Parts: sequence; C-alpha cells; structure tokens
Amino acid sequence: MTSDSTDAHSSDTHNLGPLDDLVDGETRSFEDVGDYGIVVCNVQGELYALEDNCSHADTPLSEGRLRGWHITCPLHGASFDVRDGSHGGPPPGKACRVIRSSESTAKSWST
Repeated sequence: MTSDSTDAHSSDTHNLGPLDDLVDGETRSFEDVGDYGIVVCNVQGELYALEDNCSHADTPLSEGRLRGWHITCPLHGASFDVRDGSHGGPPPGKACRVIRSSESTAKSWST
C-alpha cells in the first residue's frame, strides 16, 4: 500500500482501527469518513480504498460486488478498478477517487 495521494485535495487522516479481519474478497464501508464515506477492499491480501460513491450514479459502491480488482456499482453495473479508481466500462463514467493509506499497517487513511 502506498502513502502517496492521488489528488490535489487537502487531506485529513482517519484511524479506521485494525482491518486484520477483512479477508480476501471482502469490503468494509466507513460512512463517516470524507464527503461520501470510503470503502476498503481486500484483494489478494492487499488493502485498497475508494471514495464510496459511483461517479455515474451517485450510489455507494460498498453496496455493490467486489470481483478481483473491480468493484461494481449495484445500480447500473459501472465497474471501477480498486487499484487506481479507473472506470472499467458501461455505463459511461469517470474514475473514482482513490484513498491512500498513510501508514504501513493500513489503519490510517488520508481523505
């Protein structure tokens, strides 16, 4: 997990507590972080986090499915790569904001 921010927004750090119990293929949402909340995803033992909002439908991604590196919006099926937030196809949309961990234990996240 990297500690670099992917955008120019000012950041706040949020301690989410231990995430050791989040197993491969699972997600966990934190509604009280940032404007839309964040969704943390475990893919192959690595933790990734995105703003919990579909750029196409303004719907929580945490209510969708995580399959491999992609989380799918439950409303229209828009897909986003959890590694970089890129939009993977229909319907049209833009990338989702990636949230980076600010420490190697992945307990703290900067929004």
